[in-house]
Amino acid sequence: MQQVQLADHLGVNACYVSAMENGKKGPPSQQVLSKLVAALKLDAEEQETLWDKVDQSQRTIRLPDNATLEEYALMRDLRRHLGALSSDKVNVIRNILNMDVRPKSGVEIRSI
Repeated sequence: MQQVQLADHLGVNACYVSAMENGKKGPPSQQVLSKLVAALKLDAEEQETLWDKVDQSQRTIRLPDNATLEEYALMRDLRRHLGALSSDKVNVIRNILNMDVRPKSGVEIRSI
């Protein structure tokens, strides 16, 4: 499918599709993403990959209202080190975060 055709399906300008493809635009709205899933006829695995990539591309993180002061301080410290963390440090942080994590049951609903 060409950019112009995809843009028509999504109800956006072809320049917008091009900018998304080249990483010059942030993630599109939930509505546009839903239309993208339908237009490209993505299966469940492809949709999961899409939502994961959309989540990773978020440039702004909103901390939950119930976060503790310790968690806010941790996020501040992490933010100060972003861009300078080695792969080893990232892996250590991930391993710590995954300690004692049990698999979630049910279907996860993602929102943007």
